Amino acid sequence: MPVWVTALRASFTFLTRIPVGGFPYPEGTWKWISIWFPFVGLLLGALQLAIWWVLDGHSDMTRCLIAVMVGVIITGGFHEDGLSDSADALGGGYDRAAVLRILKDSRIGAFGALALILVLMLKLSLLVDLGTMAPAGFLLGQSLSRAVPVMQLGVQPYARRDDAESKSRDVARSGGVQAMIAAAWVVAIVLGAAYAGLSSAVLVGSLVAMLVVGVVVGVYVQRRVGGLTGDFLGAIQQLAEVGVLLALVSP
Repeated sequence: MPVWVTALRASFTFLTRIPVGGFPYPEGTWKWISIWFPFVGLLLGALQLAIWWVLDGHSDMTRCLIAVMVGVIITGGFHEDGLSDSADALGGGYDRAAVLRILKDSRIGAFGALALILVLMLKLSLLVDLGTMAPAGFLLGQSLSRAVPVMQLGVQPYARRDDAESKSRDVARSGGVQAMIAAAWVVAIVLGAAYAGLSSAVLVGSLVAMLVVGVVVGVYVQRRVGGLTGDFLGAIQQLAEVGVLLALVSP
């Protein structure tokens, strides 16, 4: 079986709690799973959309809250965990060694708790603000945001490439080819959204938001620790999702 097909299955194993089987995967699979991240996000967004649609008749707050909650359950809070760990480490670490040490600590601190609560509240608020446009928020927010970490790995080094305990070490072997494939996903998704009727201004705003998150976070962590980590990539996904939702809400 071609490695890219096996990688599709492995991408669900990595990003979600969905029992797709197939483990252990052949050698070399993990470095290719990132090419499917936007697709996995698109399916997750479709699931949230389905839940939102089934709950028609309830308040927008209830519909969006349950859809977001299901998304967190399906992914096991994978990216949210990266966000909280990153906030704790970058907020509490004063040098590279301290930041990397805190990232390995499974406990959540004040910075992490605040970041997690505020970002989840902001996402929920933006989805509610979208009203009947919430479906676009689910689909674009989940898919486009998962392309950003993949593209980031194509232009920025991984700080823990030699750390045998790093859970994302094999995925960090993702490089320029994977980044270009992720960019192709972005083009396809944006063109699909444009065909569905979303305005070019909103879509361009989403792309700009993704770029801003990638550049700002990328430059900051490069200065702090010399590159990316799995937790930083999770934080980038969460912040990129917020950026896309902000662009969709903006008039």
